[in-house]
Amino acid sequence: MIKCVCLVIEEQEKLLLVQSRNREKYYFPGGKIDIGETYKQALQRELNEELQLDIPESSLIYMHTVVGEAYPQKNMKTELNCFYTTADIDWSTLVPSQEITDLQWIDKKDEHKIAPAVITWIEEQQHFKNIEREISFVELVPYTEKLISDVKHIALDISDRQFTKTPVENIKLAAHDSERHPTLIYNHKHQCVGFFTLHEGQGVAPYTTNKVAIFFRSFSIDKNQRGKGYAKKVMDALPGYLSKQFPDIDEIYLTVNNDNIVAQALYKQANYENAGTSTLEGRSIYILRRTIK
Repeated sequence: MIKCVCLVIEEQEKLLLVQSRNREKYYFPGGKIDIGETYKQALQRELNEELQLDIPESSLIYMHTVVGEAYPQKNMKTELNCFYTTADIDWSTLVPSQEITDLQWIDKKDEHKIAPAVITWIEEQQHFKNIEREISFVELVPYTEKLISDVKHIALDISDRQFTKTPVENIKLAAHDSERHPTLIYNHKHQCVGFFTLHEGQGVAPYTTNKVAIFFRSFSIDKNQRGKGYAKKVMDALPGYLSKQFPDIDEIYLTVNNDNIVAQALYKQANYENAGTSTLEGRSIYILRRTIK
């Protein structure tokens, strides 16, 4: 096993790779680790030798390690310990040393140009992205009585209740109010990971005179499922869901407490704009809206 360190320089679907003397294929800048060197020290040395680049050790951030076929050695494996840099570098100004015969941006699809271990890195990155997409997949499902068990299993922190009613409380309210539409959030394993209510008519009336607007409220993600991107996926999926379930609706309204910074950032990222301020149960809130038609 040949242990190496390398610098990953990525721009959309291209990688900045090097080619050295007597080697046909391109590979990440970097190389072998000398005895007594740390990974970062080895990478600093290699970058200086190959690219005449002095890069601060503090700017090198470890990504992960992949194992692939060594190149140009045959019947051997190489361990690539991959880093990226936070340093602000104009890569177009680099002047490689004499041992580097070429430095260029290579499309990830041009596998015939790329060393085997780098191809392994590309494949693993794609695998991680596929898993990420799969994990953060959501399906929005209108509540029915047969789903009550799923609702009861949504776990919330005590602190969540300062911002919103629980899913069970929302179900009870909806039982006596036909303008409320409880909705469950399922992941790719069909686990119920969250909940929200869509409220027509009197629910949205305090915030707009638009008769075809709807109020998005009581949004919660199971505390054991947070950090997986579900909240963002729900906000991305909501306009399409509304167009199918409520085709006349052309605007979404919601409120967020002025001290709930995390939620504010989420809604801003989902293209909601400020529509004013108000108070709710004695708390200051922002009113946000998004047009969907």
